[in-house]
Amino acid sequence: MKIKVTYMSGAGNLFTVIDNTNGKLNFDDAKKLATKLCLVNEVNKFETEGLMILEKSADYQFECVFFNPDGSTGMMCGNGGRAIVRFAQNRGLIVNPNETIKFKMAGDIYSAKIEENLIDLEMSDILKHKEQQLKLQGRLVNTHFIDNGSQHTVVRIDKLDLLDIDKLDIIGFGREIRYNEVFGKIGSNANFYKIENHKVFLRTYERGVEKETGACGTGAVATAIAAVMENELDFPVEIIPTSGEKLIIDKKINSENKIKYHLIGPAVILEEKEIEV
Repeated sequence: MKIKVTYMSGAGNLFTVIDNTNGKLNFDDAKKLATKLCLVNEVNKFETEGLMILEKSADYQFECVFFNPDGSTGMMCGNGGRAIVRFAQNRGLIVNPNETIKFKMAGDIYSAKIEENLIDLEMSDILKHKEQQLKLQGRLVNTHFIDNGSQHTVVRIDKLDLLDIDKLDIIGFGREIRYNEVFGKIGSNANFYKIENHKVFLRTYERGVEKETGACGTGAVATAIAAVMENELDFPVEIIPTSGEKLIIDKKINSENKIKYHLIGPAVILEEKEIEV
């Protein structure tokens, strides 16, 4: 069958998006499509870091189901959340772009605002934070584990005796963290950062993609939290991921006196096409 797909970028985080507001695509079919539509193969010629399915919602503007390229699901994707807001706007599900947008993703309710070419996504407070030592390439390294809807380990690169983040063996260190036994079957994403001129430069190895990605929204939020704790930084924090497309992480107190982290950055449609699957 033919299916219409849209390729999007959220600060360099690449996604395949399908409009399923007609309800024709079921969950199992979407899961199978993730392994085809995110990877370069005979069907698909554009590699992305996740598949997002736009669904109708009776209670909110829309719902989004996110799949990693390996078909795993259930985790939050911050840049994906921002990209799906732009996609929903393009599909006419957001009537007033000046209003606060509410949608469901990864079992939780998120809100966002459209600010011209930027999407401001309000994230929840962290679910868990733990400072711990991990054995990486034969030595103990101080790390931060932060769960903000997706599980992340954050390491400042000087803890690895490195100053140049470009020379980091991200596949080697990333896989050691991702599959470390302390995280059990679910594993952890791995984030490595340095600070230069009050900017946080970040590289992320993503679980489910199993390699470095151009950007990671939840990883950027987790890294900003760790960077503020470890360094003389204050929110808002400017994050420069591998893509070079700037993200801003801010910390605010909402009307219910709860801490909320805001992920702010660009989200654009790259291409739309029909493909045979």
